[in-house]
Amino acid sequence: MSEGRSDLWPQDIVPSSLAMPPYLEPDPIDFASNQYDLAVDENVLSENELRELYDTEEIQRFLHLFSAYVTEVEAPDSPLAKQYPADTTQLDNNGANEYGEYFLEEGDEWAPLDAPQTSKTADPEFRSYQSISAEIAKRYVVPILSPPRPWPLFTLSRLRLATERLYLATIPMYGPFLRQLYNLASWADPAVSMMYCMVFWVLWWYNLLTPAFIMRIFASLLRRRIFPYPSLEDLRRHRKQVLRADEFGEQISARLSMNASGLKEIWRLFQLYDQTTKKAKPSKEKTSHDDSRRTPEQQTNHVNNETDATTLETVDDSEEVQDFKRIILHIVEELADIHERIRNIFIWRKPLSSRLYAIMLATLLLLSFLPTKYIAKSIAFCLGFLFWHVIPVILALPTSEQKRLPALFADVPTDAEYAMELISQRVAAGLDTKPARSRKNHANSDSVESLDNLPNRTEGSSSQSSKVTSIDWKKWGDRVAFGKSAIGDIKRLRPGKVWAVHEVWPPQHPIIPAAVGIPQPQANTEAHIYPCQHGSTPGLLTLTHNTLLFAPLMSQTAKLIVPLAAVKGVKKAGLLKGLNIRWYKSVNGMKEHKEDKFVWVGSRDELFARLVGSNGRQWMKV
Repeated sequence: MSEGRSDLWPQDIVPSSLAMPPYLEPDPIDFASNQYDLAVDENVLSENELRELYDTEEIQRFLHLFSAYVTEVEAPDSPLAKQYPADTTQLDNNGANEYGEYFLEEGDEWAPLDAPQTSKTADPEFRSYQSISAEIAKRYVVPILSPPRPWPLFTLSRLRLATERLYLATIPMYGPFLRQLYNLASWADPAVSMMYCMVFWVLWWYNLLTPAFIMRIFASLLRRRIFPYPSLEDLRRHRKQVLRADEFGEQISARLSMNASGLKEIWRLFQLYDQTTKKAKPSKEKTSHDDSRRTPEQQTNHVNNETDATTLETVDDSEEVQDFKRIILHIVEELADIHERIRNIFIWRKPLSSRLYAIMLATLLLLSFLPTKYIAKSIAFCLGFLFWHVIPVILALPTSEQKRLPALFADVPTDAEYAMELISQRVAAGLDTKPARSRKNHANSDSVESLDNLPNRTEGSSSQSSKVTSIDWKKWGDRVAFGKSAIGDIKRLRPGKVWAVHEVWPPQHPIIPAAVGIPQPQANTEAHIYPCQHGSTPGLLTLTHNTLLFAPLMSQTAKLIVPLAAVKGVKKAGLLKGLNIRWYKSVNGMKEHKEDKFVWVGSRDELFARLVGSNGRQWMKV
């Protein structure tokens, strides 16, 4: 199994990555940007340099996954996290179904804050206990179930990302394994096939097939613990697999969206020709009377309206079709999550869970040496207990509660969940959320690049130049903040100026240290400044270690102050890279829920990552 697991990574890349020196502010991370390292002469790299290169690439991959896949988070104790996802039933005007359940869709507003929680005791399926299974499910199973994640709307971008994740989690593991089985079955190498054939029949004769299989899995698990870093060949193979996964996702997106381009236009022309032919026949004059009264532009618009529904992402589909699309997307994402969790077990992404599964494998290995009759009775006992005592309890749960059942290996994080944890650790360590590429690697790649690669480099120079010239919004935010502070200090120190009554000194919102050095009573903490637009007011967002502040451009005081501990939800929204923040404000001992929408935020992804990683909080990805 370990020969085919070339995409495995160590569980301790975070400490080594946190020890890396901070870099300058990087460009947005491109998933296919690892191609620049393929030209590096890695054969001359030392082991430490190879590990540093490996850690940097892994950080880039996880941060890209976080930026692309995590678009909304909720605190576990927020009102949205306490709601249940809706079934495929009719919804009322407030977005709730007949059970009072709410669900969230991408591009829509938040779930209502005052949504009534579903009362489990009032559920019609729980009012009368018809069996012991229903009693057990009501009293012991339902209270310990975690809130589920709402099902997202179907979009091509979500499907593409889900297929890329599924490809990267399955093909590197199953592909080499199935290829080896085919070579053994076809006797491509007679010597190797003969050896495996003899080993198989010897193990079968001595009843050791099951112990050998468990031993192989257990050895793979221990191998990644003892040798966490892959070899140079594994690193190169993993890069190629990442690029292939990206190409696979692009092909899936192109094939599914083909109806919106070439084939769609061909179908429109065919319908126009068909309608013209029908009008020319005398026997069809009455039926085509309305069409003949239309102008050519009206005929084209009529056909366009009829054929616009051929795209995969149309909003005119029936409710059944939309539900079917959402189910397909949900299945693909669940398969990707399960395979990512299995892979993360073997690479010890969460040592506690991997250690637990290692103990279970060791126990199974010892039990496999028991006589065959005891093994058969144990298997029959497990299957009977599952069929007669576990499945009835699960079936006794209502449909809305069955969706709250945990997934397989739920105690192991997926790549997206691990990316959120990595973001939190980097923010706590004071590092940038997006590590930049090492200039040393660029220099090495230029020195060892051959003449054959120059045409390819010329073709990609335009895209690289566009990335290099991207705007550093954080830097411009710092400059604007410095200008605001300097202008404010000059106005305050101008002779003969009468200070306004509402002004205080020092200002209530010291975005950066003032131009005139005046001691501040509180400690100087690191602040991150981003230009933004709150409603119709442009200004600056300042993020400190415990507060988020918004100040208009023409004001020295903060118009909005949000404690990070009060933030209950963060959501990316809009085509202009906007951000919605849900938080609560304590007024006379009562919590008043607030929501602030920022139409546009410079470096929105970085601000979102820092909000998620603030104070080491645990968030639930929606």
